[in-house]
Amino acid sequence: MKVPSLVIVCILFAGGVASAQNLNHFGVFPVIDHSGLLSDKWNYSLYYFGAFNLVNDKTSESPDMSGFFIFYSETAMTYSLNKNLSFTGAYVYERQRPLDKDYYRNENRFYIQTMLKSNIGKFELRNRLRYDGRFIQDRETNETPYTSRLRYLIGVTVPLGSEKFYFNASNEMFFNTYNDAEVVYGENWAYAGVGLRTKKAGTFELGPFYMFWVANKERDLFNFYYIQLSWITKVDFRKTDL
Repeated sequence: MKVPSLVIVCILFAGGVASAQNLNHFGVFPVIDHSGLLSDKWNYSLYYFGAFNLVNDKTSESPDMSGFFIFYSETAMTYSLNKNLSFTGAYVYERQRPLDKDYYRNENRFYIQTMLKSNIGKFELRNRLRYDGRFIQDRETNETPYTSRLRYLIGVTVPLGSEKFYFNASNEMFFNTYNDAEVVYGENWAYAGVGLRTKKAGTFELGPFYMFWVANKERDLFNFYYIQLSWITKVDFRKTDL
């Protein structure tokens, strides 16, 4: 089957970008993912995560990335044209080093995206294209310039013997689209995990998550290696016949 092979290649490719210097960070990445079906066409979603760096490489020139590094909050609305094709708009608030009163950084962002799903045998294949419009706080100038980027994600979900267990993997590439960007391909997220569906408590996923950021035009990298634990819940608000 070519689909899982493609995902594995993408994940391996994420770690293969050449760089002048690498700084590595290891930690945990808890996620809360909630969604609600409002009608046959519309649903909302709330998505939160925190990135906690527990072990870090450091140099005298590198910023401090230890501890609670990122807080992320997303509110989105999705319109499903059919069971395979959907369109989403969202507002995002992100704060780096949220507990550090001297070095925190705020970002307000919107995104629009399209998602295409397809089934190949037992495999569900996801292709997602997202446009980010970003307003990132510059602590030195107190300005919030507008920047943008495109993100492409490919992912696959595979059942593991029963309806309760499944395997989920994805790779997402980030491309800066604004003028004067130091790099075009600036970021990559890769994840692979195993999920457990329960009847009352929702779904739980656990697996390794790797992220890199290209720090500058010399292609120095910040590498982040996390254990991701996700709690996924869904509710259905559609009216049912009594």
